[in-house]
Amino acid sequence: MKEEPISREYLETLSFSDLVRLADEYGVDVPEDLDRRFVIEELLEIVEEEANTPDEEMIIAAGDNPETAEILTGNYNETQVSGVLRNPAWLFVFWNISDADIIKLKDIPGCSLKLRICSLKSPKDTLPEEAFEVQTSSDTQEQYVLIPSGKKYIKVELVYVTASSGKVLAFSPVITIPQGAALLNDLQLGRDTNFAPILELSGMNKILTEHYKNHRHSF
Repeated sequence: MKEEPISREYLETLSFSDLVRLADEYGVDVPEDLDRRFVIEELLEIVEEEANTPDEEMIIAAGDNPETAEILTGNYNETQVSGVLRNPAWLFVFWNISDADIIKLKDIPGCSLKLRICSLKSPKDTLPEEAFEVQTSSDTQEQYVLIPSGKKYIKVELVYVTASSGKVLAFSPVITIPQGAALLNDLQLGRDTNFAPILELSGMNKILTEHYKNHRHSF
């Protein structure tokens, strides 16, 4: 059925059973008592979304000869680093190194690649308030990093380090860490805390205990 051009006129000619089979091909579960008009609208919406979704690979053709087309995949031969918060305690960092930089790094004796986690007071600051470095794994281009508590803005620098110097290869955009209420941020398991009556009713003590048991790596 997918070979036919999907249009409202075409769908109107189909029986309800044919509409259900077509919807099944597109992964749509249709209840038996659903009005056929809703099925048609759902199919038209899916077809429109597919038409407006670009291909995963971008094809650039040289001139009019399709045989000379070059396929660009996810790696654009650039040195870059980015970070995505998994939660306010853990940062997922991923990076890419260009071919030219790879060749340069291989020629530097004793060179190692590290992630420098920089804490900023303001997202516009150019110099970090604090920074620490994490050694990267040699067989991957992604890594989880534990974020120090109490930080609001951070950025990640991809650096190479030798015995005598270091240089920044790339840096990420500034990442804002969500801030919770001060009362909850300062809570610690085992410390006596006088909760307000409304918090006592919420079972905050039990919540804190369960959080520590299940997420103690975040403390």
